Amino acid sequence: MDALVWTHAMELGNPAIDAAHRDLFNEMRRLASAPDSELEQGTALLAERLERDFREEEDLMFEAADPGVKAHLEEHARILAALHHVETGNVADAREAVRLLSLWFQAHLETMDRALVHGKDNHASL
Repeated sequence: MDALVWTHAMELGNPAIDAAHRDLFNEMRRLASAPDSELEQGTALLAERLERDFREEEDLMFEAADPGVKAHLEEHARILAALHHVETGNVADAREAVRLLSLWFQAHLETMDRALVHGKDNHASL
């Protein structure tokens, strides 16, 4: 998947968030070319990692009193539900889920996450 290339332009300016995003992105890239035998477990671990990272991001939303928190939370929930819905043993669905997740992730990062970080930066107490 040529689209899975992390670039400096994807960074949001928050070192902790950028590191988490880069790690998730690299894991999606790895899974995109992982052998079938590793895909099911890798997808499950990716879902766990996303849940953890989403919780941390959601904590920031509440701390920053982000006005877009409801839509952001709903988007996180939809993505996790879709990822958990991938049928066990269905390699084709798992591969497609990773592909679609990587596309979603890039769009989400540029819209909702960028707005969150810029809003957070405007709160001196954070």
